Amino acid sequence: MSPTPASSVQEGGSVFASTGPAGHRKRMRQRVLAHGAGGLADYELLEMLLFYGVPRRDTKPLAKSLINQFGSFSAVLDSTAAVLQGAGVPRGAAALCAQLPDVAACLVRDGGRHRAYLGDWDGLLQYCHTVLRAVERPQMRMLLLDSRNTLLVDEPLAGAIPTSRAGEERIRHAVAHVLQRALEVQACAVVSVYLAEPEQDVQTLLQNCAPFVAGLRKSAPLLAVSLHDHLVVGVRAWASARQMATEW
Repeated sequence: MSPTPASSVQEGGSVFASTGPAGHRKRMRQRVLAHGAGGLADYELLEMLLFYGVPRRDTKPLAKSLINQFGSFSAVLDSTAAVLQGAGVPRGAAALCAQLPDVAACLVRDGGRHRAYLGDWDGLLQYCHTVLRAVERPQMRMLLLDSRNTLLVDEPLAGAIPTSRAGEERIRHAVAHVLQRALEVQACAVVSVYLAEPEQDVQTLLQNCAPFVAGLRKSAPLLAVSLHDHLVVGVRAWASARQMATEW
């Protein structure tokens, strides 16, 4: 997988220089009806979500202001209803926005033949921040993929989390378990994901997982399985073993 650059807010700056001028709901609806929502910018999607809680006021300034304040569209949706209300979002719209990540997770889980594609950073991180958002932490997950990098199996890694503190025997057992499951479901690739607690440092955890990652990288090719990456995903930050490695 090659990283896809993500847009971010520069330190001390804002995404939008201006939150005006006023928008027009009728024109926005016509665009969606004619071309779908895929062509809308993030602030326009948020603007339309706010329609349901702001019945007679232009929502574009509020949408742009929220993205400026939180840093991105996804960060807005990842906030609780109470936090959104504190940022000026009406109660109804705040409740709707706060529920969208859970709705998205249900759509991915129930997609049937439309299985999640995890072959790039955008798809992988979106999966971690939607489907795995409500999973109990700390926890290690193994994502087993087919030859097209679509998800076959997502399940927890049983037993102790295989960090350097778990001991060599448990780390070997964890590696063997991942590869055994990969063979059982005929997976071609693996992505392991450590879901960190809010107070845990993702870089430190990534270093602690180094023996487990090294074991997977050594053993997986022997079984014609590729280790795509090992991620540590926190509430607000993430780290990638693949990105940190000088060679992969």
